[in-house]
Amino acid sequence: MKIVAFAAFLFVLAPGLSHAADWHRYGNARFQYWVDIPPGFSAISEADNGDGGVSRSSDGRAELRVWGSYLLEDDFKNEVKGRVDLDVSDGWTIAYRKQGATWASWSGLKGDRVFYERAVPICDGAAAYFRIEYDKEQAKTFDPIVSRLVKSLKSGTCR
Repeated sequence: MKIVAFAAFLFVLAPGLSHAADWHRYGNARFQYWVDIPPGFSAISEADNGDGGVSRSSDGRAELRVWGSYLLEDDFKNEVKGRVDLDVSDGWTIAYRKQGATWASWSGLKGDRVFYERAVPICDGAAAYFRIEYDKEQAKTFDPIVSRLVKSLKSGTCR
């Protein structure tokens, strides 16, 4: 009986384990940041300037953008404020915003779309970002994906 229960447990657990293995890592040489790319998303199609790129879900309903950028404002806090202000001017309703000294996250809604953006300061007056956008009806599916993306966005060591 215990063997059958354990086998059933492994059967239920196995898809989750293989699913976790389907993530792949993107590393950016120019800005020295890394982020995990979810299962079912394409490899990053990198921009010509080497700052990052775009990945899309296999069904085409979700898009993940990753990039590094030099700060246009005088500090990270003001840079994030400027980016949030741009989202608002683009018609997004900001539903969540939180910021610490070494990270910032915000999300918004527009029509039937949702986005979540994360920023971390990196070396030489720059920051690394990811932004994932998807249909609002997919929010429960994307909650654990966003959590993994948040944990995976890292920068290299400054020299």
